[in-house]
Amino acid sequence: MNGYFFRYEKHIVYWKTLGNGDIGIVTVLHERMHQIDRFREDFGD
Repeated sequence: MNGYFFRYEKHIVYWKTLGNGDIGIVTVLHERMHQIDRFREDFGD
C-alpha cells in the first residue's frame, strides 16, 4: 500500500490515493495512541 500522512495539531491523518484519483482517509489518530497497532486495526492487517 502506498500511503501518506500529515500531522494536524495533536492528530495524525493517514491517507492514500484511490484508483479513481480520489483521496481516501485510512485513519485519524491522536498522537497519544499507539500508531502502529491502531493502523493495523483500522486497515485490517
